[in-house]
Amino acid sequence: MNRPLPTRLALAMSAAGLALTIGTPAQADEGIQWKFSAFGTLGFAHSSDDKSDFVGDIFQPNGAGKTSRWSPNPDTRLGGQIDAIFNDQWSAVLQLVSKHQYDGTFRPMVEWANVKWRITPAFSLRAGRIAAPSYLLSESRFVGYANPWVRPPIEAYSVLSITSNDGIDATYRHAIGSAQNTIQAYFGTSTAKLTSGDVKSKPAWGLNDTVELGSLTMRIGYTNVALDANLPSLTPLFNGMAGYAAFVPAAATQVSNLTNKYKLDDMKLSAISLGATYDPGQWFLMSEVIMFKGDGFLSDSTSWYASAGYRFGTFTPYITHSRTQAHIEHETGITFPGASGINDGINQTLRQFTPTQKTSSIGLRWDFQKNLALKTQYDYTQLGKNSNGRMRVAAGDPPASRNINVFSVVLDFVF
Repeated sequence: MNRPLPTRLALAMSAAGLALTIGTPAQADEGIQWKFSAFGTLGFAHSSDDKSDFVGDIFQPNGAGKTSRWSPNPDTRLGGQIDAIFNDQWSAVLQLVSKHQYDGTFRPMVEWANVKWRITPAFSLRAGRIAAPSYLLSESRFVGYANPWVRPPIEAYSVLSITSNDGIDATYRHAIGSAQNTIQAYFGTSTAKLTSGDVKSKPAWGLNDTVELGSLTMRIGYTNVALDANLPSLTPLFNGMAGYAAFVPAAATQVSNLTNKYKLDDMKLSAISLGATYDPGQWFLMSEVIMFKGDGFLSDSTSWYASAGYRFGTFTPYITHSRTQAHIEHETGITFPGASGINDGINQTLRQFTPTQKTSSIGLRWDFQKNLALKTQYDYTQLGKNSNGRMRVAAGDPPASRNINVFSVVLDFVF
């Protein structure tokens, strides 16, 4: 029988599947209790576009489309997790995930590595590397089996794309009538490598509140972060601006203002996320909205998705519609003759960094064996005007097609 979404999420968040426990309950009082679990996805995606690559996230260098019509790169991954329970108060976790990365390899990365102190039954602290709590599915976004779709909607889940945070968090759980309320606050830093450079955050903080009432879960979150980016691909643009100022001294003030406006260090970003899911077992509804406040080349945007599915025994057909809309102000910062190329370069970079696209999806999940799920999904994606959306387009190549068809098939498993 196909498990309801809350059950699958619980599996993912407490060891991503069935745990192999080393030791007996009696031994747990005498020493450390160890648990091991694993999860993974074997998948292939096909894109109709031969001008771009469909990728699973912004960190992947290539995928399905131009590089290879059928590609395992967007969705294939393998993860393992070790939990150590020292006593009723102290525990630790280490999670490794192997997925297609910025350098084209599947080298494992440390996704979680933290120690938890359960001070009271209601209040706990964690320190180390934890899941960045940006979404409803932050702690299970890599566990395909725990999610109804082939992948979380890219339009929404690529906005706050860094998945882990190095720092501390505090969680307080308490009842409000028949509802369970969970408040989480966190503080820390993160680093991510891109195909074109890397980004590092200065100390960031956030606050989330989740309410569970029967089959209904509602969540609101706030994220505040400042980023420093190292992007060598933008060096020619900044050099061109400096060269123009030297050639046209009268434009020096405008160039200076633009350089400061689009600086790559100390970019102050924030986001408000709203999410809700209702899953009584036979069917589910799920939606999230992310309102992003940008800085520099990262413009403001609004992203959302809505999804619904119905379970017929072991089969779950579902539909999803998702969209990300960039709120970009056309740049005409240099008004002197001969600067149109620089203004065009800035506007092109703005569209590249904050894309616009929408996708309508239909899929089918088949839970044909215990802890195994086969999924197929068709996505029809329409890109915004002058935008390559979330598609990967190599520098100097023609833009992606406006309408793109993506077909995916994956096998998810946990053990």
